[in-house]
Amino acid sequence: MVSDKISLLTTDNDFIEFVHNWVKLCAAGEINHAFSLLDEPLDKSRHTWTPDDINEITYDHFGDKKYSVITNPDTVEGNIRTDIYKYNDGSGWVVEYDLPLNGVVSDFTLIFEFIEHNGKLRVVLDDCHVM
Repeated sequence: MVSDKISLLTTDNDFIEFVHNWVKLCAAGEINHAFSLLDEPLDKSRHTWTPDDINEITYDHFGDKKYSVITNPDTVEGNIRTDIYKYNDGSGWVVEYDLPLNGVVSDFTLIFEFIEHNGKLRVVLDDCHVM
């Protein structure tokens, strides 16, 4: 499903597929495994996201005083927006991916960074916020 790491030879579609499959892992109840595939940010002042963080920020998103459930993106109602940008300095890429919750596309956007560092690609969940 999700490879342990992706390489510097990865295409734009491969980056998006990595995030898509990462979300599918979370939806399948394997959120801890999904997070184990990620690297910590190089900048130690940046937040390192955890499964608990996602759970907390999506609480009551639908006004029901409940924790939201990540939904398999292959079964969600609505279109998931995916955008990819390459950094101007050539250091990596950013993927923005709408997080499906409770069976629908939510207002939350995942921000993944794919950063080249020492000849390898680091995969970092940089943010999850309401757009």
